[in-house]
Amino acid sequence: MTVEKQQARQTRNYEFYSAQYSRFSSILASDIRREAYGEDLGQQGWRTLGEQQEIIRLVNERPQARLLDVACGSAGPSIAIAAATGCRLTGVDIEEAAIEQAKMIAAGAHLPDQATFAVADCSQPLPFGAGEFDVISCIDAIIHLTDRRTVFADWFRLLTPGGRLILTDACVLTGDISKEELDIRASQGKFHLVPAGFNEGMLEGAGFELRSCKDTTDAVASLAMRLCRARQSRREALLKEEDAGWFENRQTFLSTTAELAATARLSRFLYVAEKPQL
Repeated sequence: MTVEKQQARQTRNYEFYSAQYSRFSSILASDIRREAYGEDLGQQGWRTLGEQQEIIRLVNERPQARLLDVACGSAGPSIAIAAATGCRLTGVDIEEAAIEQAKMIAAGAHLPDQATFAVADCSQPLPFGAGEFDVISCIDAIIHLTDRRTVFADWFRLLTPGGRLILTDACVLTGDISKEELDIRASQGKFHLVPAGFNEGMLEGAGFELRSCKDTTDAVASLAMRLCRARQSRREALLKEEDAGWFENRQTFLSTTAELAATARLSRFLYVAEKPQL
């Protein structure tokens, strides 16, 4: 593949997220999030309010934690975690529009000095020192990072001994998927599917001790369907922001995601791992 084709493919991979962040702060987008999730924290993925509370608990177990949110997006949930726990938050994402949104949300939450954000390619080693963080989170974004061996090794480097990793992966293959379903599920962003057990092995290979692995697939099925219904009920309003093709593609993506999760063919897991103490 030529360099030009590679660059074109990468551009297409991120077009979905650029468009999403351009509409992120609209009243319509906020209403959809509130209906689907129960509260608008600026969520983009499959994190329920219950899981948000679980992550708050995990961060709180590291008093005065330094939290790194990898591929943070607009960082609304992580900013809420910082407000709830008092941790110092650093967020990184490849999307400049997402980082600008994160800065505005942090300022609105009166946390500008407690939360910092930077544009960074999260698939590459991050520009921080060894042992700089007590907790690293990466929620529903590992699917975009191709070389997990490199990524996990870098996260291991960045964590202090005894530090904690909170990771979710919503694209773990646990059943048969058709080519059509695969193409739909991978149509909105660069997705990498992995077999069951893959992440556990890669984490242990990087030196982590796996503390827990929780199946949260039911949440994907429920949230995807609620998002689909919330959008469908606002179809006319959304068509003023999105063209008809975009709207239909998004609806197909959400309904297919719900079906794959409901039939346990594509699963989501929440992993908690730790860097051993010296």
